[in-house]
Amino acid sequence: MLLIALISVILVERLDSSLTMGFHIGLVWRNALPVALFILLIYGLCGRLLLSLMLGSGITWLVFDVNAVKELNMNLPLLPGDLVLVHQVLGNIGFFAHYTGHRLVWLVLAALLFAIVTGVIWKVEKHWQRGGRISRATWTCLSLAALVTMYQGDGFWRDVYGDEALPGFQQWDPILSVQQTGFMAGMVRTTQESRISIPQADKPLVAGFAQSHADELNMRMTRKAPLELPDIVVVQSEAFFDPGVLKSVDYGQFVPNFQRLAATGVSGSLTTPTYGGGTIRTEFETLTGYPMRAFPSIMYPYYGLASGWMPTVPHRLESFGYSTTLFHPFRAGFWNRRQVMPELGFQHAYYEKDFAGAARAGEFVSDHALFDFVLAHFDEGNMGAQYAMVITMENHGPWDYDVGPLAKVLNEHPLPPGLSATGTREMTYYLSHLVNGDAALGDFAQRLLARPRWTLLLFYGDHLPALDAAYKDLGFDDGKRRGQQHTRYMLLSNRPLDPQIPRQLDLSAYQLPGLLFDAVGLPEDGYLALASTIRTAWEQDHLQHAEQYRQLQFNAALLEVSCGHKLSATGKCKRQVFSANADNN
Repeated sequence: MLLIALISVILVERLDSSLTMGFHIGLVWRNALPVALFILLIYGLCGRLLLSLMLGSGITWLVFDVNAVKELNMNLPLLPGDLVLVHQVLGNIGFFAHYTGHRLVWLVLAALLFAIVTGVIWKVEKHWQRGGRISRATWTCLSLAALVTMYQGDGFWRDVYGDEALPGFQQWDPILSVQQTGFMAGMVRTTQESRISIPQADKPLVAGFAQSHADELNMRMTRKAPLELPDIVVVQSEAFFDPGVLKSVDYGQFVPNFQRLAATGVSGSLTTPTYGGGTIRTEFETLTGYPMRAFPSIMYPYYGLASGWMPTVPHRLESFGYSTTLFHPFRAGFWNRRQVMPELGFQHAYYEKDFAGAARAGEFVSDHALFDFVLAHFDEGNMGAQYAMVITMENHGPWDYDVGPLAKVLNEHPLPPGLSATGTREMTYYLSHLVNGDAALGDFAQRLLARPRWTLLLFYGDHLPALDAAYKDLGFDDGKRRGQQHTRYMLLSNRPLDPQIPRQLDLSAYQLPGLLFDAVGLPEDGYLALASTIRTAWEQDHLQHAEQYRQLQFNAALLEVSCGHKLSATGKCKRQVFSANADNN
């Protein structure tokens, strides 16, 4: 058993960079303990010590390696919520293999080599003395019980991995937490916290705000919808941001069409709840208005949080007579969209199979081809009001590929100086598709808004791309980290916009639904009315006390989701849906 403990300590010390920066005995044993218990469990099951060390060490290395890939590409460690994606990863292993930096064939060869070595050890150790059944059963039961109770936070384990033991742990900032506490200890603590699915809302805080702003809430709830309803097109652009936030790069240098169009409407920076990937987190915010940070234990909202009762933008627009359509030239089952999107209010959906024969730019359907497909849909003669959500794919990562002939679009857009070889490869790939997509955006906006029908176009980036080497080479103008940077958005109309809406307005993704309803002049109720009132109150407060307004909005979202239906005009829940949260309502 001492050998297992020693190997476990060596593993976490070598694999976890946060533990190599300085030796802290408390953090080391808290990170090594889950590994030691896992190896001990394998030993109890098979009775072969070398095999147990081999399997336990190999699986531990694999977990750390996968965690490193996720941290590099998404600025997040592995989390308990990632378990819901196992089937998706296995079903799309070729797609995800690109992110490891290795081709699928090398991964298969590595797995075969590991299996061969494991088989050899099994045969060699087969003739050795094995522990008795009673002792092995004891080790199995003890290790399994310790692992289960540890990850659930039962009994004394809550203190072993509590705030005093892990003072650097912050649930709302997982990447910083594992850097402070170590990956394994952080995983244990995060798993313990994830047992609380929906935190308790501060009901008096929400009700108090609703009471003090009753007049504006009543105005929003009773305003009349316009006689002519506009077509609404929302474009969620994959990994779009303006590289002007980087040193040695000017705003609009690589996105001149976006810069030109943004000057004609409402625009600003956009805070999104993810980096490098995890698109559905931003997507969920813009469809529901619920901030993901209000639900820190939920990583992927389309697995367990999204529900058909939610008063989403599509559901609300459908009640006004809109047809609602989703356009996404990728697999329908990816991110569980095939199941979730109808629940969130989309009546029609077009996925990858519907784009057979469409032109591609690199690995994916080009933005030009996607926008042409959308315009053809609008030209089919549907006389009713239409809402379309368009989710692009052209500039999807990873971004360290050879971009091929598309690189010619950079002839008039030279790369910034100071890039390493890896940074140059990343920026060449990303910027080639960014410039190409910007040209497609300019053409799409011109053709869409030239139609005689009143039309709104909301365009935004879902997250920054994971250009790790380029960011290190250049740095950001504001000196902040990559995960603290913002994308951009713009709202355009071929009719005059409400003059009361500021033309320059920095927002979070969850505030976009309220902005959209204000631009059209549609009535709001429930959380959406509260959220919009909170936003305008913050603007009237000259954008001061941001954290207070943010917490107010988070609590309003928590209250409506735990309630399971729209909040009343007084900011209260009138009925209870989830029995587990009954005491919260």
